[in-house]
Amino acid sequence: MRYWVGGLIAFVLALVQASSVQQFHILGVVPNLLLVLLTAWLVVRGLDDVLPMIGVAGISLGLIGLQAPGLVLLALLPLAGLGVIRELRVVHSDFLLFLVLVAAATVFYESVMVLGVMLAGGGHDLVAAFTRDMVPATAVNVAIAPPVYLVMRLARPDPRGRRLSY
Repeated sequence: MRYWVGGLIAFVLALVQASSVQQFHILGVVPNLLLVLLTAWLVVRGLDDVLPMIGVAGISLGLIGLQAPGLVLLALLPLAGLGVIRELRVVHSDFLLFLVLVAAATVFYESVMVLGVMLAGGGHDLVAAFTRDMVPATAVNVAIAPPVYLVMRLARPDPRGRRLSY
């Protein structure tokens, strides 16, 4: 049941990201609410819960948005690799880990998207892409991250529900 709910949430958020969030430009970039929510889901719920959501979100956003479907899914896949860091428990503060993972996921996401544009014949200036796209996108996503994390922490299921006996 949790995979169905997570997939539905990912699909609805992909719709919101493609339709409504694209209207807001902060520091010249569009905040990636979907990426921030997937990262929050990864930190709060775990890697096994977020993997189906990455697939649903990547395919949905690619089909609904103006990007190539495979490119968006490929840009979201580094979240699975970043989930290993969460499972290792290197950082004991979940909030600090979340902020670091949001920054890293944004850099990976934007790098793949810029590389896709460059391979499709777009601009070839990496320095401009870094200064005008990656740095502001990372700052904006980290700035919108705390409220998303707070909502995810409050919506987290009771950990006692997974035990077999009391």
